Amino acid sequence: MSDKQNLSRKITLLGILTALCTVVRLVVIPLPNVQPVTAILMLVSLNWSVGAGLVLATLTMLVSNLFLGFGLWTVPQIAAYLVCILTVGVMQKFLPLKQHLWLQILLCTALGYEYGWCVSLGLAILGSAPAFWPYWLSGLLFDTYHAMGNLVFYPLLAPVLSKLLQKYLTKSLN
Repeated sequence: MSDKQNLSRKITLLGILTALCTVVRLVVIPLPNVQPVTAILMLVSLNWSVGAGLVLATLTMLVSNLFLGFGLWTVPQIAAYLVCILTVGVMQKFLPLKQHLWLQILLCTALGYEYGWCVSLGLAILGSAPAFWPYWLSGLLFDTYHAMGNLVFYPLLAPVLSKLLQKYLTKSLN
């Protein structure tokens, strides 16, 4: 497969994954902060690359916010996901994440809290939140919803999405 075809397949995959993340983010609106986006981003980062995870996170937040609305919160949302993906990249260097599903589940659950902390910090820095600590503490329940959603979604998605990504990417490289 030529380099152009390989690049086209990767761009296509990013487009499909962006659409998937956007749709699931919109479908689960009635459940506050419960969404499989964090799990998908982590799986892409582990099975493809941190760079692909960063691009997917940015595209997902931009495209989904076309429907959900843009505001000052969009920048901290993107930044929070970038921090989460970089955390996955760093943890992958120090822990045998790919060999242990339970470590992946634990990390993905923790990312729910990390994401909320980063968004709260970003909004406090931008002046949209009155003060960091009260704002973050008031959102802790929603961060818990996010973490528990990750705890449920990750083990459901990991076997299927990991296999599909590896199959698609292996085919792209050949």
